Amino acid sequence: MKNIGTLAIIGLIALYFLGSPIFDNIVGMTVRVIHFLLIFYVVWIMLFDFFRSMRKKLGEKFGLQIKRLKRKIFKLKRL
Repeated sequence: MKNIGTLAIIGLIALYFLGSPIFDNIVGMTVRVIHFLLIFYVVWIMLFDFFRSMRKKLGEKFGLQIKRLKRKIFKLKRL
């Protein structure tokens, strides 16, 4: 895999120095994809933080009641 990656990088450098329009097309596609990946990454971070804080808040509010309910259900099952 290292050899394929090295050959690809050398090929891109050669296309750049030759002034090939293929290089411009590759760079254009890469830039478009990177924009979408960056947007996806930022949204992922924001949603991850939001859901983590929401889970913590709900755990503080309802955590004790859920634990008590689980204990009661477990005791009822044992009977």
